[in-house]
Order: sequence, then C-alpha cells, then structure tokens
Amino acid sequence: MKKIVFILCAIIPLFSSGKIKVSTPSLRFDMDAAAMPSNIDYIDGSLQFVDADNDNTIGADEQCYIQFKITNSGNGNGHGCEARISVSGTKDGIICKPTRFPRVNKGDTVLISYPIQTNHYTKNGKAKFAMEIYEPNGFGTGDIFLEVATHQFDAPKVELGEYVLASDKTELQRKEKFAIQIPVQNLAQGIAENVKVAITCPSGITLLNNDPVIEIGRLKPNESRVITFELIPTVSAPESLPFKIKASEKYGMYGTTQDIELQLGRRISIASTISSTRAADVELKRFSLISDVDKDIPVSNTKNKNTFAVIIANENYQQVASVPFALNDGKVFRQYCEQTLGIPVKNIREQTNATGNQIKAVVNWLQTVIEVFDNPNIIFYYAGHGIPDEKSRTAYLLPVDGVLSDLSTCYKLDDLYTTLGEMPVGRISVFMDACFSGSKRENGMLASARGVALKARPGMPQGNMVVFSAAQGDETAYPYTEQQHGMFTYYLLKKLQETRGDVTLLELGDYITAEVKKQSVLENNKLQTPSVTPSAVIGTDWQTWKLK
Repeated sequence: MKKIVFILCAIIPLFSSGKIKVSTPSLRFDMDAAAMPSNIDYIDGSLQFVDADNDNTIGADEQCYIQFKITNSGNGNGHGCEARISVSGTKDGIICKPTRFPRVNKGDTVLISYPIQTNHYTKNGKAKFAMEIYEPNGFGTGDIFLEVATHQFDAPKVELGEYVLASDKTELQRKEKFAIQIPVQNLAQGIAENVKVAITCPSGITLLNNDPVIEIGRLKPNESRVITFELIPTVSAPESLPFKIKASEKYGMYGTTQDIELQLGRRISIASTISSTRAADVELKRFSLISDVDKDIPVSNTKNKNTFAVIIANENYQQVASVPFALNDGKVFRQYCEQTLGIPVKNIREQTNATGNQIKAVVNWLQTVIEVFDNPNIIFYYAGHGIPDEKSRTAYLLPVDGVLSDLSTCYKLDDLYTTLGEMPVGRISVFMDACFSGSKRENGMLASARGVALKARPGMPQGNMVVFSAAQGDETAYPYTEQQHGMFTYYLLKKLQETRGDVTLLELGDYITAEVKKQSVLENNKLQTPSVTPSAVIGTDWQTWKLK
C-alpha cells in the first residue's frame, strides 16, 4: 500500500547560558491513498434510452433501460457507490430500482444501466426520471434528468375466423381424410404473444398431424395465420362430430373458442391452400377464408328446369403452376346455379381438375342431354389456364394433364364454340375466367417461350352464344386474393348476389367490366379488361337475356 509520509521538525529553543543544542528525531505518519477523494462525473452526451421495440416510448409490459457513462477524475477511488433513480409524472405501472456497484477506480469510465420494467397499468403520458450516482463522501454526480413518453397497455384480441373444410371427396366419409382450415387473427392494437391454437376432437377421429396444439408465436395487430388440422374418421366415428378449437395467448385473457359441429355424409367445400400476408399498417380488417359472395347466397323459388350447366374448375395442374382459387370459383358458381338461378342439381355437371378426356366427356354429356330437351338454355363456365399457339395465336383451354409443347393435348377454344353453337338450344352463356396470353393468374409467364405475353386470337362465338371473357389481348386474368376468387368470377358472383340473379346480360357485363378494371389497377397496378362478345347472328337480342 502506498504511504504518504509527512516529516514534522520540532523546534527546541536554544539557551545561551549552556549553549546546549537540543534536537528530536523526525516523526513519520502514513495515510492510505484510497482515502483521497474521488470525483465522479457524468459524461456529456452519453445519456440514452433503450427499449425493446425501438419506438422511444415506454410501453406496457416492456423491458427498457436508461443508460449513461460516468468517469472518475479524482485522485482516489470511489467506494460504495449507488446508481439512484426516481420517477415522477405518469409513473403508473413503471418499476425502477437503484443499482449498487462496488467501486469506481481513479481514471475509470463506467457504463451505468438502469433497468425499467413496466406492467399492465402503464398509462399514456410522460415519465420524468431523476438519476444520480451517489458516493458516500459526497463526490458523486448531481441530478441527471430524462423525460420519456409512455403508452398504455393495448390488449390483443386473438379471434378465430370462419372455417372451411378441405377434402378430395365431396362428402365427409369414414376412413377418408379431410382438413379443417381456420384463420386466426389479432383484431386489436396490442401485440399478441405466445399465440396457440388447439383442437379437441370427438371420439372416432384421428388427428393426422399428431399434435393437437399448433404454436403460432407472435401476431401483430391485424396479422393473421391460417391453421390446418388434418383428420380422418375411423369406422367407429359417430354421425355427429363436435370439435372445439381454441385460440390463446400469453395472458390467457384475450383468446376465443369456436365450436364446430360436422356431420358424416355432409357435402363439403374443396379449399385451396391459402398463404396469409402481413398487413402494411394497423388498420384492422377481418381476414376470412370465406368471401362475402360465398355467404348469404340468394335462394330462388323459381325452378329453372330447362337450363343445363357445365362447370370446369382447373386449379392443380400436373406440369405447370396452379391457378389460385379456381376450385373455389367453380364450387361457389355451382351454388349460385343451384340456389340463385334455380337450376336443378341433376342439370349441372361439375368437373374439378379436369383432364383432356374429362373436358371432352362433360361436353359430350351436354350434347346428349340437349338432344332430348326442347330448346334448352346452356351455361358453360371455365376457370383455369388458357394458352396460345405461338404461331397462329389460336386460343386453347389447358387441361390439368395438358402438355404445353403438344397442343394436341389441349382443347381448342374454336372447337368448343363450334360444338356448343351447333347444339339445338335457345341461349348459350359462356363464362371464361382465363386469359389466353400465356400469363399465369398470379403474374409471370406460363406458355410463351419468348417470356412475353401474346395477344391470342380469342375465338368466335357461334349460334345463339354470348361469351364473357375475363381479359383481353395480352392481359392477365388476376386473382382477388382477399376474396379467395378469381377477380372476374368474384364480380360475376357479386352481381348475381346483389340482384338475386334477376339481371340482364348487358347489365351483368357492364358491371363486371367496370369493377374488374378498377380493382385490377388498385390490386396489381395493371389493367384487366373483361369483355362481352356475342355471336354475329344474334345482334343485340342478347342484351335483354337473363340467366334465369
């Protein structure tokens, strides 16, 4: 240990009488250098606030820190120091504690960090912090002040949306797997943490993905996920199948539960795989797997017994990209044919993911039944890929097993129109939710070897035929992702829903064209222009026709 030595000299008076010189030895006193004063100073400009979400605000249930640096410029070490802190202003729900540290040596620079923890009771306002470094001998810092905005607790709200069933079958059957798809969404301003979705199954149901609890994690405001539970009824499954699906989050207070009652033998939907996207802001808008046109489908009392419909919905292709929502397009259009247009079930032939031979088969079925009816009407609907012949620009329907390099495996649009047009019928209404430019529904190219869209020759309607086409020239027929349909089909169904099917073809065509043009620009920043093309022989008569 360093010693500081002070030498004191005792002065003794000299007496002249004896002339005696008297002196005393030097006295030595030792002093510990640690007892020298420290001088602890705040380093200007080092003060900062650190929070988990980097918004410079003290939010509820958030761990924050106030940090700054100090230095000891004194001649001695600082012992028994304490980082003291107090809070005033909007201080509800804010917890901060002093921090002790053993010493600040002479010449040292130290980072001081005050942990600030908040809870549910934090309110909107401003918190004012006063901080100091206390040193027992009075050589610490003065008060250091910081004011930080505070924000109240925003609760999350984890909700389950409307479910859909997915299966390769049209009805729930024992020993046939199916899936329950259900969206889960945070419909409040608070962030939901540790989000989980759990399913409780009835007896006789096997959960194929084994884990009845699916962990999602974090959901920001308006963010959604689609959860899929794959299931299979055993031979002992009861007719009635009650399921319970529960969404929960870390507080256990802001989730929801949904009861689902299914029946064996019930007709089910065939759902597409849905990919959810994150919202650009915190505007809350409910996400659903079910479009508004899929619900509240008008029911007609009229029986349209003299109308026959063929519906082809091609989504899952063997060699090229899928067509998003095509299966849902066909399924819901069929429901409108049955419920709104009053077409008997036996008058409708629906073919999903149709091969080339299956397309030919449904057209042959139509020819057969038409021959035995007096002047019937036809509705022909197609959702799927169309492709052009790159040399002749002739348009083709692409079956799911079609080969792009071999057009003999495809179905020429002119052949379809000729076959339909030669049938002894009253009216033929054709709806084509496809483009023939070589584009895919979700952007990108499908068929063109040059990588550019082609202006295909669209084909000429024949007989008493009116053709509604989703797009013109080299345009793309886009999906309407929010509504889970092709954009053309969505507005076709929307007009049928609004009018309960009581709409002329002219009104229907004008509505579809106007709405799709607007929505395609808003959604994709590219124009999609539907068109209505009547055959040359019917003039303007078609404008007053109706589908029922």
